[in-house]
Amino acid sequence: MLASIALMLTMTPVDPFHGAEWLTVPYKPHAIERAQWIWAKTSSELPTARNAPAGEVVIRREFEVAKLPSSARMHFACDNRAEVYLNGTHIGSSTDWRTPTEIDLTRALRNGLNSLRVVATNDSGPAGSTNPGGFIASIELGDSVIFTDKSWTADGGSVVELGPASVDPWRLRGIDSEPCPIFRKEFVVPSRVSKATARVIGLGHFQLRMNGKPIGDAINQAWSEYDKRIYFQTFDVTDALRKGGNAVGILLGNGFWLVSEPPDGRAVKGDAMPDFSDGRKFLMRFAIDIELANGEKFVVVSDAAAKWRPGPVTLSHIYAGEDFDARKEPPRWDLADFDDSDWQSPIIAKAPSAELAEQFWPGVAGKDVYRPTEIKNPKPGVWSYVFPQNASAIIRFTVRGKPDQTFRLKPSEVMTDAGEVQQLNLWGMRCTFDYTLGSGGIERHQWLFHYNGFRYVELTGAVPKGKPNPAGLPVIESIEMIHVRADNRQSGEFRSSSDLYNKTHALVDWAMRSNMSFVMTDCPHREKLGWLECAHLLMRTFAYRYDCREWFMKICMDMRDAQLANGRVLTVAPKYLMRPPDDMYAFTVEWGAASVLLPWQAYEWYGDKSFLTDNYVMMMRFVDHLDAVSKDGIAPGMLGDWYDYGHGQPPGPSRFTPTDLSATACWAMCADALADAAQALGKREDERKYRAMWIRIRESFLRRFYDPNAHSFKNNGSPQTGHAMALCADLVPEGDRGAVLDVLLEDLEKRGYQQTSGDAGHLFFIRALAEAGRSDVLHKVYSRTGTGSYGGILAKGLTAMPETWDAITVGSNSLNHCMLGHVMEWFHGWVLGIRQAEGSVGWKSVLIAPEPGESTECKGFLETPIGKIEVEWRRRKDRFELDVAVPAGCSASALLPFGEVATIDGAPTKAQRGEFGRLRVELPAGRSRIISRSL
Repeated sequence: MLASIALMLTMTPVDPFHGAEWLTVPYKPHAIERAQWIWAKTSSELPTARNAPAGEVVIRREFEVAKLPSSARMHFACDNRAEVYLNGTHIGSSTDWRTPTEIDLTRALRNGLNSLRVVATNDSGPAGSTNPGGFIASIELGDSVIFTDKSWTADGGSVVELGPASVDPWRLRGIDSEPCPIFRKEFVVPSRVSKATARVIGLGHFQLRMNGKPIGDAINQAWSEYDKRIYFQTFDVTDALRKGGNAVGILLGNGFWLVSEPPDGRAVKGDAMPDFSDGRKFLMRFAIDIELANGEKFVVVSDAAAKWRPGPVTLSHIYAGEDFDARKEPPRWDLADFDDSDWQSPIIAKAPSAELAEQFWPGVAGKDVYRPTEIKNPKPGVWSYVFPQNASAIIRFTVRGKPDQTFRLKPSEVMTDAGEVQQLNLWGMRCTFDYTLGSGGIERHQWLFHYNGFRYVELTGAVPKGKPNPAGLPVIESIEMIHVRADNRQSGEFRSSSDLYNKTHALVDWAMRSNMSFVMTDCPHREKLGWLECAHLLMRTFAYRYDCREWFMKICMDMRDAQLANGRVLTVAPKYLMRPPDDMYAFTVEWGAASVLLPWQAYEWYGDKSFLTDNYVMMMRFVDHLDAVSKDGIAPGMLGDWYDYGHGQPPGPSRFTPTDLSATACWAMCADALADAAQALGKREDERKYRAMWIRIRESFLRRFYDPNAHSFKNNGSPQTGHAMALCADLVPEGDRGAVLDVLLEDLEKRGYQQTSGDAGHLFFIRALAEAGRSDVLHKVYSRTGTGSYGGILAKGLTAMPETWDAITVGSNSLNHCMLGHVMEWFHGWVLGIRQAEGSVGWKSVLIAPEPGESTECKGFLETPIGKIEVEWRRRKDRFELDVAVPAGCSASALLPFGEVATIDGAPTKAQRGEFGRLRVELPAGRSRIISRSL
C-alpha cells in the first residue's frame, strides 16, 4: 500500500528533519555486559583492573531457586583461568577472557539453595610483575539474571568491583551475531519534481537507496563523539524521484557507534570498543524535502509507517570485516509496490541528547580504481590477488555461481614470496568478508560499511575467472579495489628531477590519502583512530597537498567534544580509546598539543580567524591543564618521541630523548601559540599571561635539561630530537643556537646522516635544519637508500609509508602510516620553495626560496587562500632559472639559492642580500622569470 503524502510545507522549518522520528529495532544486550569484573579483596591495598594480585582465589555465590527453570545458563570469563563448580559438580572452565564461556547449568541446578564455587587463578606478569586479573559472570535462570557484583564473596571475605564488563583492559562484550537491519518506506509524488533533498542519520553507518538506486558511492555517517555531536548527511535526490509511487530504503551497519565483540576470532582492538548506543544498536532518522515543479513543497520523514527486517549484512564491524548473504536481500525491496506485509514495525526511539550538525567537510568517497596485476595460487584452494597499490579501499566484484555458495575474501598489506596473504598486523586475529550467493547466476557487490588498508586479497571458496574449477565453485568474473578517502580536493603538486624524491613523495602521499577518513587516522586497518599528534605535526604536510580547511575544522570540533572536564585532551579524538585518562596511551602532551597547535597553524595557513574563535577556550583550557599537572615547570613525560630510531631496541616510546623534555618543549610551543592567538583576538590580558607562562617554561626547561658548557640538552645517546625541539620552540639561550645546532649536526654526521627522530621529533628535526639554512644536510639525509631511510623503504617494494623507519614487515607494525611523512613539508616548502614569509597569515606574504641540492629541476604549485602559486626552477652549473607565478593581493619575494647578479624577465633587478647572504628579489604579481648567475 502506498503511504499518504506527508504534510505539505509552506516554509522551511528550524528542524531540518521536520520532527522525523528516530527509529531503531529490538536489541537485547548480552547479559554478561551488565555484570561487573570482580576479584578478592586480599589486602588493604585494593586490586584494580590492571593490578590484581597473582594467585588463586575461590569466589562464591549462593542463590535460591524456588522452581527449576526450563533454561539455566551461565556465561563467564576469567583473566587468566577459572574452574566452575555448582553444588559440588564441575560444570565448566575458562582460559580465554576475550570470549565468554557458555555452560548449561540444568544438570547441576536444584530447587532450594544452590552454591556456586569458582576457583580463579591470576598469573604473574613478566618477571614477576603484576598482571590484570578478574572474574565476570552472568547466571541466567529463566527470566531472572544474577550478575557478578560486590554481593559475591571470595576466600571468605568480600570482593572488589573492578569495573563493568567494558572496563579496560578487558572491554568484554557479548558476541555480536545479529544481522543488520534494512528499513523501507513508500510515498507518492503527485507531479514532476524540481528539487529533492534527503537528510539522513544512520548509526553506525548507512547506505541510502531511492527507488532501487544507491545514493552516494562510498561509506556514509561520520565518526564523532556521538554523545556530544551527531552529524547528518545531505543528498541531492532530485533525479532519483519520479511521479507516482516511490520508495526509500536504508541499510544500516556498524561503526564506532557500538564496537562489539566479533565472532570466531575475528579482529577487534580490545581497548577501542566504545559503546554510545544506550541499548540502541542501530539508530536511524531521515527527512526528504521535495519541491514540485508547480512550487508545492512537502516532506517525507521516518516514522512508524516505515517497516524493517533483518537484512543481508549478517556481520558488520569496524575491525572484523563484513559478511553479506544475498539470500537475505529480498528482490525489489527498495522499490515501490513491494509487499512488505511480513516486515516489522520499527521501535520509536528516544532522541539522543547529542547536538545534530550537518556534515560540512567532504565525505568519504570512492576515488582511484585498481584491478589486479597478478593472481597467485600459493596452495590448493587458495588464490591471492595482487594489486599495484597499498591503500584504504573497498572491494567490488562480480561473481557467477549457484545459490547458497559462499566464498571468503581476506585483505592484507603483507604477502609472502609464495603468495600467502598474511594479516600479521591484527595481533593474531583475522579480518574477513564472507559472501553467500542468493539467486545464483551473475551477482555484483561491493563492501558497504567497512573499508580496510590493503594491497593483497586472499580468495577461498571460489576461483578467479579462467582458473581450473573442478569442484564447481563460484567464479570471480571481475574484482576491483576502490580507494576511498575524504574527498579533500588536491591543492598542491611537486615534481623533481630526483626520481628518489618523486617516489618518496608518492610513498608518503599514499599514506596521507589512506588516512584521510572521517578523522586523520593513524592507519586504515587495525586501529582507524584519530591519533592527534599527526593532526598538528602533519598539518602543513597535508595542506601543501590537499585543501583540508573544512576537514581540519572537523578535527578541531572532535577535540573540543572530546576534551575532559579538567581541560585534558587525550591522545585520540573522538575518544574511542577506552583507557584510563592517566595511561600514557591515553594522555601524552605531544598528542594533546594538537588542541592548540592545529587551530593556530590552520589560522596561519588559511587566514580564517574562526579557527581561533571557535577553539580558543579549548586551547586555553589545555594549556592551563598542563600548567596544573606540571611539576617544577616540567610537563609529564609519557610516550615522547614515539618510534625513534637507531637505538637497536624494539620501536615504542622514546629511547633517545627524555619524554619530559619533549613534553615540556611542546607545552612551551602551546603557550607561545596561545599567546599569539590571544594577540590576534585582541585579548591583551591573556596574551600577557601566556607570554609570562612561556618565559617560566623556558627557564625551567633550561634549568632541567641544558648543559651550557657542552651546549647540549639531555639525551640518551642521540641529541637530534631534543636539540631540534629546543631550537624550534626558541628554548635555546641567545647566542647558543649555532653551537646547539652543531651538536645535532655532529651526531648526524657520525651516524652517516641517519636521522634518529621519531613520530614527535622528526618534523622539528626538519624545521630546525631547514630554517637554519642547512637544507644541504637534509638533502644528504633524504638521499640515502639504506635501512632507516625513505629510500630503504622503497627498496623493500612498499607503496605507502610504513610505521617504522626500517619498514618492519613482520609483527603488528603497519605498512600504511602517515606519521613519519613530514618530509612532504620540506619537499614543497624548501626544495620546491613555496612558503609563507615569517609572520604572514593567510599567505598575504609569500616567499619563494628553493633549495636545489643535487636536483637540476623542480616544478609544482600550491592553491592558497589568495590564489594559485606556481614555481618551476632549473639549475645549470653557475646559472639558476626560476619561473614563478604569484596572485595579486599579496607581497612576494624570491630568495635565490646562489648567484651574485639577477634579472627579472631579462631586466637587471636591484636584488638585496637576504637570509644566509642570498639574493632576495621582490616579485610582481603575475608571471615572472628570474635568472641568477655566479660571477
